[in-house]
Amino acid sequence: MISPESSSSAPPTVNGRLRDFSDDPIGCMRRLQKEAGNLVALEQDGQQIVIAIGADLNRQILTNGDQFHSQFFALRGPKNSAQRRLTSGLLSMNGQEHLQQRRLMKGAFEKKAIPGYSQMIGHHTQDMLSDWQPGRTRDISKDMTDLMLRISSSMLFGMKEPELALEIGGMMERWIRMNQEIGIVALVPDQDFFPRYQEMLTFAEKLEERILAMISSRSSNAASSGHDVLSLLQRAKQTGAPMTESQMVGQAALVFGASQMTTAHTLTWTLFLLAQHPEVMQELVDQISDKPESNLRISPPEAPTGIMPANSTSVLDRVIRESMRVLPASAYSQRVTNGSTELNDALLKPNSLVIFSQFMTHRNEQLFPSSSKFHPDRWKTIRPTGYEYLPFGGGAKLCLGATLAMSILNIVLPMTLQKAGLQVVPNTRVNGRVISTMFSPEFPLPVTLLEPGTIADTSSLIGNIHDLVTFPSHASQRAAA
Repeated sequence: MISPESSSSAPPTVNGRLRDFSDDPIGCMRRLQKEAGNLVALEQDGQQIVIAIGADLNRQILTNGDQFHSQFFALRGPKNSAQRRLTSGLLSMNGQEHLQQRRLMKGAFEKKAIPGYSQMIGHHTQDMLSDWQPGRTRDISKDMTDLMLRISSSMLFGMKEPELALEIGGMMERWIRMNQEIGIVALVPDQDFFPRYQEMLTFAEKLEERILAMISSRSSNAASSGHDVLSLLQRAKQTGAPMTESQMVGQAALVFGASQMTTAHTLTWTLFLLAQHPEVMQELVDQISDKPESNLRISPPEAPTGIMPANSTSVLDRVIRESMRVLPASAYSQRVTNGSTELNDALLKPNSLVIFSQFMTHRNEQLFPSSSKFHPDRWKTIRPTGYEYLPFGGGAKLCLGATLAMSILNIVLPMTLQKAGLQVVPNTRVNGRVISTMFSPEFPLPVTLLEPGTIADTSSLIGNIHDLVTFPSHASQRAAA
């Protein structure tokens, strides 16, 4: 129920449970938008979350970094704690500190650095695919998560100490999940919150200890020749760049957290959508068969606003863009107001948590007609701005790793589809679930591996995926039956 406005400048307020948002962000945002519009505050016992939906509100938030501060991790931890240092990466920085550190980090993700990662990405992908044989069933969600664990660990720490890199990568994955699972619940903590919070603080100490051990084990000679992010940061520090050891720890955690899970989810959702759309799969397989892999690789938008070029001719290009639109790996982003802040005609309180959503923006029917349909050919003609289509964020916080993420997608997807055809196991329950900001399958996503080049029919499915994606009509008919 919408409460009467106490001030003409206050946003419409809906009284409810903040836990409703953490339990089901997409469902909650859809309900609030229908009930109160594109700018609304969800309030419980004096605490509130502000939901801002739409390209214009995205633009205001992303272009006003002085008033809307970035906060990638919800739980920063006590001062001088390992949790605080681990969460002190680029996306938790603002103002001059952010600009300075972004310049230092940029070198690790520039186009000229990408070839240094390509061989490693191909190596890990080939290693994963060696276990793929026709007739077997694979959980593509697990396979893509494990693959990105290895890729992100090697990208961050190198391949000279693979066992240690993988150990730290596994620890970072666990720590990221801890942050995701209890982050926003902290607004209204339950009886389980504080024991889990303390467990996370203790685990953060162990993780920081291992990262520092990796940093100290690197000699100057090793750092001077490595292509991994840690080596690049060490070289920057050796040339006098103002980066402390604690900042290196924070940047390492951010690079892993921002790359491993999001790219794994994008790979999973893209393969799933292709398997459920045989016509698109056939077109892509035909192009992969006709053209060498090098001709399929593309670069993400380079413009600061993220404007997408129109008239895309690559099927793979269109498939990736459309997959990131329909099922974005990050469902929403968040900012915290730095003092009293205006948004449209509403005055937001200091330290207000403001949510803006990639998922909701990508489902705007005026921008993307039949928005719940996976229709890659729409990218032949549309040209959304960076505030209408924002899988990599936007503004000054546009993802530094966008080029690298797109390179991974353009290497892994063709290699995977050349190895085997895919069919989702019929009657699989496919639920899309948001944990913190990350949008991923809630359950295993099993596919049957087919002979290379085989195009399977769409499978009948159950689960909330039918509330998120409109599949070809014959699939919907079978699901109803």
